[in-house]
Amino acid sequence: MKKRWAALVVLLCLVGAVSSAARGQELIILHTNDLHGQSLARLATLLEEQRGLFPHLIWVDAGDLFSGTAVSNLLQGEAEEAAVLELGLDAITFGNHDFDFGLEAVQRSLATGVPWISLNVLQEDGSSLAAPFLLKEVGGLRVLITGVTTPETPRMSFPRNVEGLTFSDPVAALQELLAEQAGRYDICIVLSHLGYGEDLLLAQRVPGINVIIGGHSHTVLNQPVRIRDTLICQAGANGQYLGRVVISLTDGYSAQGELLRIDEGIAPHPRLVELDQLYEAMLAGELDQVIGYSRFGYVKNGMGLLLVKALLDFSGADAALYNGGGVRAGLPRGAVTRRDVFAVEPFDNQVVVVTLTGAQFAQLLEAKSLRSSDFYEGPRLVDTARTYTLVTSDFLTTPESSYPMLAEGQIEYLGVPVRAVLEDYLTQQVLEKTQQGVR
Repeated sequence: MKKRWAALVVLLCLVGAVSSAARGQELIILHTNDLHGQSLARLATLLEEQRGLFPHLIWVDAGDLFSGTAVSNLLQGEAEEAAVLELGLDAITFGNHDFDFGLEAVQRSLATGVPWISLNVLQEDGSSLAAPFLLKEVGGLRVLITGVTTPETPRMSFPRNVEGLTFSDPVAALQELLAEQAGRYDICIVLSHLGYGEDLLLAQRVPGINVIIGGHSHTVLNQPVRIRDTLICQAGANGQYLGRVVISLTDGYSAQGELLRIDEGIAPHPRLVELDQLYEAMLAGELDQVIGYSRFGYVKNGMGLLLVKALLDFSGADAALYNGGGVRAGLPRGAVTRRDVFAVEPFDNQVVVVTLTGAQFAQLLEAKSLRSSDFYEGPRLVDTARTYTLVTSDFLTTPESSYPMLAEGQIEYLGVPVRAVLEDYLTQQVLEKTQQGVR
């Protein structure tokens, strides 16, 4: 127990132990964000402990529940849905990756009872995709909870996944909501999947928000940031932290916060272990199959370079390009399983070859120069009198991507997932290693 509390990252220090009397005079907001399909077994233990300590408590999440693990990808979020329903999540807003499996998966998730709320994601008829807000009474306090999603989502997702949806201006939407609900609530909590920088602007542009629970930028706020009367919080990503905000019910709703580190010192909760094992067993035969060999251990950036090399080798194109956000992990040295490859590329992107004019290729190189996190291999000088072929993912060929010139080129869909190309490349390394051993 001492080890666990030593791992607490204190944001605004809570002086002294919380007395039993004081606990009834506080609202506790526990918050997560960008869980990306990770196991919630250790989080469940911490949630149970906090609920035992504090009578007036809610747990909220700022989005990107889905997408990021093999189980999440293959089951299209069903395992995550089961986990948050089991744990009693009070509210969650949409992140851009929550649309990775398409609108049907989102509708299924809504039907299962996952408490999605969304103020600025609108359907074709102008209605909200999910409940725009939630009014909840906790400890005699009227709490307004709403959520906003980055308007950049259409650029970050396949058009078919968000077809018919509009992502409206979150500032205008929040201003309108707070005016409409004036007098009906005591405090306002905004679940924001906009990113830390946008949250700072949001707090300045929309007065009256007590707490912004942020996501999207995966920011670990070692201290919550206060803009006027708004406290801005964010808890990293992938279930590394559970955020805790304490709001006084007797002192003008003053707020303070901290992050609770979720590490191996916290035992996994048996019920969530059982759920994890259920879904893992369904997929274990496929995921644990050894499909290749990595001569070196690769961090994420090294993995991106290996991936563009694999795409070049597969396609014979002049150049290869891959967005940095499409590479989610590195690889271990030695035997590689399908589970490892899913961790690298969990999005089901497809391989395409785009033929570009010399002028279009020059535009692409100019765009790439502004995006240092993306991966590229190919010519650096352009002959405008010739054409060039570029291998990439279909994700980057949409007009809304960071490389709009790709949508203007001649696109050839090869019908092969990027992940399969990487698997084949690693399998070939197994064959080469075996042949070397024979020699």
